[in-house]
Amino acid sequence: MIKIGITGHRPNRLQVPEKRLVARVRSVLTGLMKAASVGTRVDGPVLDVISPLAEGCDRIIARETLALGQRLTAVIPFERRDYETTFGDAATTQEFRALWKAADERAILKGTLARAEAGYVAVGMVTLARSDVILTIWDGKPAAGRGGTPEILQNAIEWGIPIIWVHATEDRKPVLLITGKRSKAVPPLERVAKQARPLTVALFRNLVAMARGAA
Repeated sequence: MIKIGITGHRPNRLQVPEKRLVARVRSVLTGLMKAASVGTRVDGPVLDVISPLAEGCDRIIARETLALGQRLTAVIPFERRDYETTFGDAATTQEFRALWKAADERAILKGTLARAEAGYVAVGMVTLARSDVILTIWDGKPAAGRGGTPEILQNAIEWGIPIIWVHATEDRKPVLLITGKRSKAVPPLERVAKQARPLTVALFRNLVAMARGAA
């Protein structure tokens, strides 16, 4: 099973209409599913998507994961009641509860609201540690603080984890930021983003092959 870690922005930084982001995410997930199914007998899910279930990116991808019949793992930084206080309103809290209940696996880290930043860093790092590939909805901008999407992506680069990037502010096809090869001289995220490669069937297959080789 291919483990897909999720990191990305909350709704205030998603400028592409959600319908278009959903379509982009679905294209990535189905591409990985097809690549993972080549030459193997498929009796169930082939992807395990790991999401903190925050508003925005995390939930867009979680919903599509479930819609496609794939496995969802929810990892959250604080106790559920504390985490829910960070959401915008009752409707989004109910959505979180529904996704949490639907997840195949659930994990709660020992973070606290008093040290929320550390909690977000921790959940990002746990997500990375469990992932073969990272799927992000990112606006291409540098980090504005600890625990945010750019910091998690930079760590993925340092760890040699491939990153699939869906742009948060420009409606364009998803791209691959890094092939998963480790380097002694770790490039900054901004440089890697400029060298993004369009996703192809061959690249999807390469990603799956790398994931299986690391298992």
